[in-house]
Amino acid sequence: MFKRVLTAVLTALAITAILPAIASADTDPNDPYGFNAVRDRTDYFVAPLAPGALFGDKATSPIIISPFGTSQKIECRGDGHYVQIHDCVQYDLAGNPHNLAPVGMFFRTVYFYS
Repeated sequence: MFKRVLTAVLTALAITAILPAIASADTDPNDPYGFNAVRDRTDYFVAPLAPGALFGDKATSPIIISPFGTSQKIECRGDGHYVQIHDCVQYDLAGNPHNLAPVGMFFRTVYFYS
């Protein structure tokens, strides 16, 4: 009986020691909450000639000057709330990432494909 109780206690202690290490293996120690993680931000941008880009529901969204507009995937770092969105890339038709350079113009930011 004592061996069973001791085995159960040791098993429980081993599980509680191992699980936190496994759970935290995917997190960056400098960004434990994932605020600076790469996210799909395609819906965040608007092409300059898209409906609602200048006057409408997307009038405050950043403009993207790109040969693809918003038809290709755009990924950025930052959650937009705790960490400002930065380091954006847009993928071409072959799946290669291209940097998007932000330029502040008037009251909006314009991102240029490079």
